[in-house]
Amino acid sequence: MRRYYDGLLKLTERYYWICFLLLCSLTAFLCFRCLGIGAIDSWDEARHGISAYEMMQRGDWLVNTFCGEADYWNVKPPLSFLSVMAGFSLLGYTAAGLRFFSALSYLLTSVLTGLFARRYGSLASLLTMAFLAANYYPFKAHLVRAGDADSLYLLLFTLAMLAMLRLTEDRRMLCVCGLCFSLAFLTKSFHAGMIAAVGGLFLLLTGELKRMRSREWAGFLLCALLPVLLWAVCRYQYDGLTFFRHMYEADIAGRTASGGLEGHGFPFTFYLTSIFWNFDLIYGFLSLTVLAGLLCLWIRPLRKKDTPLPASDLTGILLWLLVPLCGFSLVSTKLMWYVYPCIVPLCLLAAVFLSAFLQTEKAPAWLLALGLLITGAGTPAFVWNNYADNVRGARSNDLQTFVMEQFDRDGDLTGSAVYLDAYDPFLYVNTDGWEQNMRLLAMLEGDLDCRDGGADVFLRDPEPCLLILSIPFLADHPELAAYEILADNEQYLLIRKP
Repeated sequence: MRRYYDGLLKLTERYYWICFLLLCSLTAFLCFRCLGIGAIDSWDEARHGISAYEMMQRGDWLVNTFCGEADYWNVKPPLSFLSVMAGFSLLGYTAAGLRFFSALSYLLTSVLTGLFARRYGSLASLLTMAFLAANYYPFKAHLVRAGDADSLYLLLFTLAMLAMLRLTEDRRMLCVCGLCFSLAFLTKSFHAGMIAAVGGLFLLLTGELKRMRSREWAGFLLCALLPVLLWAVCRYQYDGLTFFRHMYEADIAGRTASGGLEGHGFPFTFYLTSIFWNFDLIYGFLSLTVLAGLLCLWIRPLRKKDTPLPASDLTGILLWLLVPLCGFSLVSTKLMWYVYPCIVPLCLLAAVFLSAFLQTEKAPAWLLALGLLITGAGTPAFVWNNYADNVRGARSNDLQTFVMEQFDRDGDLTGSAVYLDAYDPFLYVNTDGWEQNMRLLAMLEGDLDCRDGGADVFLRDPEPCLLILSIPFLADHPELAAYEILADNEQYLLIRKP
């Protein structure tokens, strides 16, 4: 039995690149399939989209606005807005363009982490890729398939950590770490501080701090600070210290305040119980694998001379996992996507330990075969669950679908003033105001002038305009029957007043 088992494992070495490319293709499929189908979400995604759209219309690469005014709610530096603008430039003003660089960033994160993991063996590399493809929560909310800052931030965080782990081999990686920190700050503001915290502890605990030369520190500081300083000087020219004050109040004072920001206050154990100990998804399995691997390394009777990874790598990956997890657990405001960067080292470390177990020579063949069977059957099941819920399950809502069907940027209605008086499936309420997601969709589909006030203001408006109306609301305004109905899908009407 052992001979057949070893032969099966050797296939991962012989056909590594074929397997790796297949996993890359699988991840790309999960990232890009039906990317523009899902309904646009309000708040971060819609807010980013509106700001990027307005910046493109103005030709402004620096100041993000909302409804034509400088935005002091979404106080992020401009890099994430620029990535959305690039998506619009490539794919047009569509939901797919809005999300394209988020999907690409996660694909690059997976590929680069998988390639890095090959230093621990071909099987570890392939398992890392497979676990990242089964990574449920980032595909569900705020990352892979969402047009906001988190996916680009995850890529830069991951690049900084991979460079950090290579510092003992190549000191030039210190400059790469500094540049990634700087770009991460320009993407997601003070969240980039976690990169500095992990890197500083790594240098201290591994003794690399004492071995760094002044020339190396100078290069690091130049890469870490110069891009941020250049942006800060340019931004200061626009509104002085106003933007920076709002950055501090939102990202530092607000998120650390007692009770949490905007109702997102949760106990210290929130991330542990909601993500890392979740056995309905893949995270409980990965966490148990890491715990078992650490026990085998740290309990002396079980310790082997040839560990599956160097001590400095283990220190760095554990810091990568635990520092953001503990740091964001201490902060009162807790949102699931804050700790998405921790899931990458969890997948990496679990893959390394599982690979070492599956290739050990001391364990019985039946036990190894059982472990391989569980991994080979369980991981595809987790990947399928991810696909079924987050890719195949992507749906627009009825109101957004109606708007997409009626408007075209090259159509006769482009640029029209439009009122809304309809049931919004995103809000689950009747509304006569434009929610952020609907406002963005109207901009993308027809460069529409979105006006609040519903049917009442529509009737008083002396200018030509349009009204999107839920059919039951027609009974409340019988005078609307005098106007032309351009579209009727038995849920919503599009009414025009000349």
